[in-house]
Amino acid sequence: MRGFPLLAGLLLASCSSPPVGGDLAVAVVADDMAGQPGALTEQLAQEASRATLVTRAADGRIAAGLATSWRFLDEGEDLILRLAPLRWPSGAAGKGQGAELDAQDVVRSLRRRSPAARPALAAAGLSGRGTARAPIARVVELAPRPATPYLLDWLAQPALAVTDRRGRPFPGPYARTAEGRTIRLDRMAEAPRPDARPAQIRLETLPAADAIKAFRTNGRQLVLGEGLTGLIEARQARAGQALRFEAVHGVIGLAIRPGGVLADARLRRALLLASDSEALADRIGLATLTAQNRLWDGMSPPADARALPLAQRQVQAAALLAEAGFGPERALVLTVLVPAGAEAELVARQLADSLSPLGIAIRSLRRPAKGPTPRHDLALVAHVAPVPDAVAHLARWGCALAQPCSAEADLHLDAARAAGSDLPARAAAIDRAETALMADPAFVPLLRPLRWALVADGVTGFVANPLGWHPLGRVARGS
Repeated sequence: MRGFPLLAGLLLASCSSPPVGGDLAVAVVADDMAGQPGALTEQLAQEASRATLVTRAADGRIAAGLATSWRFLDEGEDLILRLAPLRWPSGAAGKGQGAELDAQDVVRSLRRRSPAARPALAAAGLSGRGTARAPIARVVELAPRPATPYLLDWLAQPALAVTDRRGRPFPGPYARTAEGRTIRLDRMAEAPRPDARPAQIRLETLPAADAIKAFRTNGRQLVLGEGLTGLIEARQARAGQALRFEAVHGVIGLAIRPGGVLADARLRRALLLASDSEALADRIGLATLTAQNRLWDGMSPPADARALPLAQRQVQAAALLAEAGFGPERALVLTVLVPAGAEAELVARQLADSLSPLGIAIRSLRRPAKGPTPRHDLALVAHVAPVPDAVAHLARWGCALAQPCSAEADLHLDAARAAGSDLPARAAAIDRAETALMADPAFVPLLRPLRWALVADGVTGFVANPLGWHPLGRVARGS
């Protein structure tokens, strides 16, 4: 063993199933800060209607899906899964009427590599030949290369749902139907996951004010905030214990647009050192929302100048600004693209207040709902990680995807992947990669991401977790 938890036994699904019935009305408050408003709505709908090898329990932990049991071999680097005795629905491409789901179906599905699945397959180490095998009808062997301690987490992603030859997914516990802006999810008569609870789920993306009003008038039993958007209105609604918060993995910060005035590396570094994320968190005034000066939450204090007190950081920032010809008498004017919502405006105002004494003038520009993106220097964005995999998270700033970038950071990320289940070596390489990325930053970290929710009395199965993952089939209304 090299630090990865070897599962010597089989992990089995719960033998007891809660009663089935009733309905559940859910609203999601979309967050433009995430860059893909409505992404959470789609994730929830796919999780309910697409079957994956494993899935997640209410608390975010891995639970049985199409596979009823699994175990790791070779010090946690290879995985064997045993499939449940399930049958394809009629009309599945390449399958006979009611044909049994077998291991070859899973292997072929992983090899199809649809565009939506490619990032998850790469992060799971399943992109290469020979990484998936079907030794017998209901056993799948996975040998990811490089190995990852987050293999099960990636297998739970809806992007890796098992599909037929036409790319149609094996059905999950719910059948999906679109009704205008609403997604209706009806529980299947023979759901592959036995503990799906509501008989019907109605899922809709709404503006914050509409979602909160619907909650207060009993029109919605659950409201999920995709990010900071709607947070101020939710707090003002005085919802008491119905209002829940959870810090999730990832980062909120400023994405630096390549080119323009910030093509000067001295200015990018000055912006990183001068930003006062502690004051920003205090301005919003919520204990769950914390400052973050690294690209990944939970990392040790940085080994570079970011670890210095703010006053010393700002002295260094002022010197860099002066070298580039800027300061209190000749301000560096930067335009920040912000999403709609009072929360984003509050962040922009606090940034402007804290940077102004150094000679950095921040002007906020609202991101348009439609049409081309206007010219800007910075964009306020949130990156929420679907899996607690820091390597996959940091890879978004790799040289294949971002500029400016660090070839040194790419090498450290390769070393982290190669470490496999050696968690201390992996963590050390991740730390070095993040430090290299911040030497010439393409992103300024400010806060740890947050999600909020309104949960009605009598609703069970909603459990806060650092993934912000709440499978709707696990949630039920009280009688």
